[in-house]
Amino acid sequence: MNAAELARDALMAGAGAAVTLSALGVPAAWPFVGRMYVHQYDPQAFFDGADTWLAVHDDVAATRLNVEALVGEVATTSWRSADGRAFDRRMDAYLAGLRSIEIRAVVTALVLRTVGAALVAMILYQFLVAAAMAALALWVLTAALTPLSLVTARTAATRCLTGLYENYRAVESLLDTLLHGCAAALSAAVAVDAGAKAARGDGGGLRDLAAATFAQGPLLVWGTANRIERDLTAHGLTGRRKGTGGPLPQGVPQAAGAKALDDVASGSQTITGRYVPAQAADGSYSFPWE
Repeated sequence: MNAAELARDALMAGAGAAVTLSALGVPAAWPFVGRMYVHQYDPQAFFDGADTWLAVHDDVAATRLNVEALVGEVATTSWRSADGRAFDRRMDAYLAGLRSIEIRAVVTALVLRTVGAALVAMILYQFLVAAAMAALALWVLTAALTPLSLVTARTAATRCLTGLYENYRAVESLLDTLLHGCAAALSAAVAVDAGAKAARGDGGGLRDLAAATFAQGPLLVWGTANRIERDLTAHGLTGRRKGTGGPLPQGVPQAAGAKALDDVASGSQTITGRYVPAQAADGSYSFPWE
């Protein structure tokens, strides 16, 4: 079983426990369902990406060593002309560029592995939460055999679920902080490199950054729409309006639940999942008008 399957199983177990507890008069379990739906992802993609970047590092490092060896053979001490000095400057800049790629490749790989490990940890934690919810549901269901025990069990279960949900949200907050930090690290690695080149009068780094960002435009737009759809579905699962806490219109939570079930079964969002932009061989994405 991989992490993605474990995340799906945790959601199913948590949803089943929430339905059971709600039927037994303990609705405090239901808020978990929307949050568990949000954390449906496959961390393996991040580990695969990290391996790819490490392979890039190895290839670039091998290229740099070969170039250094060739330069060492050509740039002898007897080559003191203006052409020789120009050659040295150009090769030094070229080798510095290769070293910069090596550093960014390692940083990117480390960040991707960190993100993947954090998502795996979140999935494992979510599975433990779902298991605790299932245990509570079984306990309350057993206590339902006697009315007096049921009242006590409801009170105790509600208190446990309230505390568990607060802890769950705190863990989510830590995960968000870590992921934002990882994104900042990647952005800084690229910005520092482009900024250093610009400071030396070379605007190529900034132009490359702008061109690469524009080439990823369709994916950025699609990713934003996909996240909005996911968040709206998760909000619909709560059955409550934001801010006021009042109930959503009749049928909205049920529709959100059916959609969430389809999303988990298909592995993608029902609406935006159909329109994933195609990636070209060079890593860019085509705009609709192209």
